[in-house]
Amino acid sequence: MAIAADFTVGVNGDIRHSGGTTVYTVKDLHEWLQDMADDGSIASAGDDVSILTPNPSKLDGPRSGIKPMVLNLLNGFNIDDTASQYLNFGSIQQDGTNVLYTGVKSIGSPLVAASPLYVVQNAAKVTKYWPDGHIQILVKCKTAGAFIDNGDIRVYSRKYGQTYSDFAANLVAGGEQPAAISTSPTDWTPLDLATALALSTKVAIATGSHFKDTGDGNGSKEYKGTITLSNGGTIAEAAQYCQAICDEASAVTVDGVLGWQFRTLGGATYGYTPNAAAPFGTVAGGKWFVEQGWYIAGALPADLQKYQMRSHDGTVVTNPVVAGISIGGLTVGARVLVGRDAATVSGFLDTEYTLAGATTSGGNTCVMTQAIKADTPATGFLRVNGVPYTYTSVDTGTKTFTISGTWGQVHAISSPAWVPFIDKVAASATESSSTYTYSADFVARVKVRKGTAGSSLQPFESIFTAGNSASNGTNSIASPDE
Repeated sequence: MAIAADFTVGVNGDIRHSGGTTVYTVKDLHEWLQDMADDGSIASAGDDVSILTPNPSKLDGPRSGIKPMVLNLLNGFNIDDTASQYLNFGSIQQDGTNVLYTGVKSIGSPLVAASPLYVVQNAAKVTKYWPDGHIQILVKCKTAGAFIDNGDIRVYSRKYGQTYSDFAANLVAGGEQPAAISTSPTDWTPLDLATALALSTKVAIATGSHFKDTGDGNGSKEYKGTITLSNGGTIAEAAQYCQAICDEASAVTVDGVLGWQFRTLGGATYGYTPNAAAPFGTVAGGKWFVEQGWYIAGALPADLQKYQMRSHDGTVVTNPVVAGISIGGLTVGARVLVGRDAATVSGFLDTEYTLAGATTSGGNTCVMTQAIKADTPATGFLRVNGVPYTYTSVDTGTKTFTISGTWGQVHAISSPAWVPFIDKVAASATESSSTYTYSADFVARVKVRKGTAGSSLQPFESIFTAGNSASNGTNSIASPDE
């Protein structure tokens, strides 16, 4: 038999691999042993089995070429770890029930050609001897009568530039256990591995419980780890770095384990569902869907809408959209007023709020009756009874505005008030509002007037839609009125 050219059997029952690269099935080994066991005497040195020696092997069940065989080596016959590397498609038990090699076969599609696979047992990689691509091997899972890590293993494929995959298997039952592994190229990792790993100067990872409120309406939420960006690092770079440190060859430690084994924050502690394809989160449509428990700190303003987080309790958390209004084409010295459009004499929503109480002479605060709109700037302009002020802060909880300086006059309870987005004399060709949290589109009105003798302009008035942009607005038309 062909296997005879690559294996020997010693007089002490040691079955050893002697040469060649062919991998044989467990059934092949049994058939060879039984073929020698029916000889009338030992035919040649190195094949020390005959009808005079004890029976070397027994299958659980009839021989089959289409299902994995469970082989028992009897009477001291045994293989070693090296010999196991040239056998597959079944399991081998020896030394009674004290030693067990179980088959592992990876399955799954798609699989990028030559995707490397590795096996982790008892928190360490099994020494790799198999070629890249799907595997069909034997793994020693029991020795000296005890199962190694309860017979558990996990098969991984992690090659940066393609999706990752892993699958847990238990080898206690013997036979051949499946491991579902599939991979595909990632279009969001254009950097090569070395370049991605070098982003450690821009991305830092730390664990520890903390609470954050992004202002998206979900309130303060708990997170168990932080990914901090600095030195101009982008969300796209952070996503690639986090994928790179989980590559098969990674030497980076994440949450107490080497990156090649990292699956999810906290391991089994928090009960998070791991993302096998990308342990820190997958990028789709230009957006990074960060895995549960991680908080992103230090993102650039332009990147605030390019990621989504999930807090410790599973709440989907985003950053509010920052919007603003800019009016261009202005003439220095012109008065410019921008507010919400309404069917009023002024054309503005100038009854947006009413005072809940009279202002105090010498004071600098006023409280509104109505809830403050979510898209009100943190600082900006306020008109009460048509008189313009600037405010330095607004407390949406208490509905209180704090103005710059003090009230020049007392305003009675129920006086009308409203918040213009721009209310000033133009100091440049473009004037902008303070930024605000986008809530919904609204129609805005702009008025620009300059009646100074010798440089007066025709009044300009227009409406426009204020959406989720940081540069909503329009251009004023400056036509002389002399």
